[in-house]
Amino acid sequence: MLQWLLGLFKPAAARAEGKRKANGQDAAPPMPPPFLRRESMLDSGQQVVAYVFSVPTPAAMQAHTWQAASRKFFDSVLIDHFASDKLAEVLGKRLAFLPLSESGLHLAGLERLPRGNLVIEFDPPPGVEFDRAAVLDRLNALRDSGFQLSCGHALIESGLPEALDIARFIALGDVASQAPPDLLARCRMLAARYPDTRLVARNIDSTELYEACRQMGIHLFQGRFLTQRAARRGSKIATYRMVVVDLLNAIKRQADFEELAGIAWRDPALAYRLLRFVNSAAFGLREKIDRLKTAMVYVGRDELYRWLTLLMFSSKKPSPLDNALRENALVRAKLAEKLADGRMPPKERDEAFVVGILSVIDALLEMPMPDALAQLTLPEAVSDALLNRQGRYAPYLKLAIACEESDQDAIRTLAAELGMDAVGVNQRHMDALSWAMSFSEALEDPQTGA
Repeated sequence: MLQWLLGLFKPAAARAEGKRKANGQDAAPPMPPPFLRRESMLDSGQQVVAYVFSVPTPAAMQAHTWQAASRKFFDSVLIDHFASDKLAEVLGKRLAFLPLSESGLHLAGLERLPRGNLVIEFDPPPGVEFDRAAVLDRLNALRDSGFQLSCGHALIESGLPEALDIARFIALGDVASQAPPDLLARCRMLAARYPDTRLVARNIDSTELYEACRQMGIHLFQGRFLTQRAARRGSKIATYRMVVVDLLNAIKRQADFEELAGIAWRDPALAYRLLRFVNSAAFGLREKIDRLKTAMVYVGRDELYRWLTLLMFSSKKPSPLDNALRENALVRAKLAEKLADGRMPPKERDEAFVVGILSVIDALLEMPMPDALAQLTLPEAVSDALLNRQGRYAPYLKLAIACEESDQDAIRTLAAELGMDAVGVNQRHMDALSWAMSFSEALEDPQTGA
């Protein structure tokens, strides 16, 4: 697995502490090791095309007189994450957006970063002062060295419109807080003035807002809309998924493999997927298995159950949004499982994985979580984690979700409850992301649209 995150945080913290002491800056607050945050970014075709990685400063440090120094420290740690040519291996064709402050743009560590799919973002908050000439020179130098740039649209009002001339992406900021007429006018102005750039919207909190922004000509979208699709009245589970649900329930009641195979054959495409799965390179079989019952016996109940939860995301009609949701669920599930490693026996770690997958089943089925879970026979501890965020699996699920959408303070509190530090959480986070993207590609099947 990936080893390129290990040891990055504590050395960076030690270097920062040493510099403060050397400069007689003993009054500075200690810099806590930061936790990596990951957010998915979709395009207008509902495909995951990028991730935004950040290490926001904790709330307690934002109002401190040492904010500028702390921001530079956190930027340096973020850069340290990506000082490896293995970034491309992890991300594949996806982009990685790295938001940096003015001081972060000038860090020497940027020169060590791979250029291929890295986007340096400069979008300072309102009211933040910066040296416009120095920033523009630095942005030009970064662009000339091969980086793609993303710049905030507010730089026009901040006196640095030239930055948008060299940007590949223009960040529109929190679109949920902007009046639709104003946002539409801004999109039209930017599209006319910068026709070769791509517009990026943040904080998309509903599929309705996503669709509205797509109609406005925006190209990339980040927000919680992926995992928070609203319930539809009278929503029913599709026939294909109902077969999967029946199989899951049959496994939980310990049905024999003959009955399991019979349920699976109610949908030939599902039976085909299972045979294909067992005969894939992952199992390394010397001889091909062509009988479904034999395949199920070979896989075993526990592995079959995990695999079937993933097939909930399959559909007769391919849905890019479902595929994006699946990738997000895979990261959650694997991260929850990895966080539980060493703290739970293997059987319970498997349950933590299932909790992560099922944590988005309400969005997948577009029905309230209680209604979605009512279709399944689940252990009480799993239901308690999903419905109430309580029980032995809840801390791992909550921390996995916080790494997607929360702030440093929330992540730190949750990690402390598990006795974990930033190094451990971040290593598991990146390992989970790498595994999920690799596994998601292996699940792709053009014949079934899964």
